[in-house]
Amino acid sequence: MRRRPLGPIVAAAVTIACVSWGISSSTAAPDVRASSATPSVEEAQADVDSALAAFEAAQKTEQAAQQRAEQASQAAADARTAAAEATARAERARGESTDAATAAEQARETLGRLAAHAYMNNTELSGLMQLGIADPEEFQARSTGVSELMRVQDTVLAQAAESQANATDAASRADGHLAAAQEAATSATELSEQAAAALDEASSATVEAGEQLQKMRDIHAAAQRAAEEREAAENQPDRGDGGGDGGSTDTPPPSGNGVFQRPSTGPITSPYGMRVHPLTGVYKLHSGTDFGASCGTAVYAAYPGTVESTGYEGAYGNRIEIAHTVDGMDVTTTYNHLSAYSTSPGTTVAAGDLIGRVGTTGSSTGCHLHFEVLVNGSFTDPMSWLS
Repeated sequence: MRRRPLGPIVAAAVTIACVSWGISSSTAAPDVRASSATPSVEEAQADVDSALAAFEAAQKTEQAAQQRAEQASQAAADARTAAAEATARAERARGESTDAATAAEQARETLGRLAAHAYMNNTELSGLMQLGIADPEEFQARSTGVSELMRVQDTVLAQAAESQANATDAASRADGHLAAAQEAATSATELSEQAAAALDEASSATVEAGEQLQKMRDIHAAAQRAAEEREAAENQPDRGDGGGDGGSTDTPPPSGNGVFQRPSTGPITSPYGMRVHPLTGVYKLHSGTDFGASCGTAVYAAYPGTVESTGYEGAYGNRIEIAHTVDGMDVTTTYNHLSAYSTSPGTTVAAGDLIGRVGTTGSSTGCHLHFEVLVNGSFTDPMSWLS
């Protein structure tokens, strides 16, 4: 029994998720069986178990990917918020630096004008002193005022320069923080996108693993049905599986010397009696007579009676049962492996009425009619009733 890989998408998705998020690669899905022939129940069960393990592993991988995707998405959102805050701080710092530079420039301009005026006044006072026109005490007072003005000017200019330098330095630092925040936001966004892609792949892997699991369950169910049919076939008399080709015609077959007329045309390809079953190889009773007619050939009621049932009956394929009363005995005739019905349960038929068509349904190796005659529920040789 060959094994078929779970599929490149499932294997790849599970492997990528395992590598991306640090999950053990042992969770990757194993291969599962596949074949055109129905496997044994044991093989099918092993395949179901493998597919179930793969599906559960894919679910765990998807759950882990979901958690990572949520974490990455939140981290990206936080990074973008931090970048926005850093942008606002940098803008404020640049504004403060500009304001400080403007204030320093204004201070220098104002103090410059005052100093020039004081210098001019001081020059005038010096001239007056030299000419002996000014009062020495007044000159001394004015000189002291000029010196104080110059000292204040130096102090204000120094403070303005320091404020400007501090504001410029703060703006530079804010720009650095902004660049770092923007880079972090970009990285977090990329990680979030990668996590989302891994989640998509893990989700696809889970879906495919679920589909594969359902396929294996269907195969397992088919294997069980096949095993049950094989067991039923081995526990029942041989239904006749040999095919034949006696030609297709709707002309009623000739009647024999017995009570019943032949149900179809074509040669007898397998008589009633013990034989080796052509499909199972089991030596058992072949419970009827096979007429090797082509598929589609007409099938007729062998004797007047009432149709008891029509339907598919496992190895018998499409089957018709007709109940008869012959010399006080309960007799049943069956017509098996049919391709079509021309009657229905409860219908009263006469000998030679068309009831169906030859086929090869059920356990059959070719087109033929398997005809049975049962008396009080026990198989008898149909030919003893036909000729």
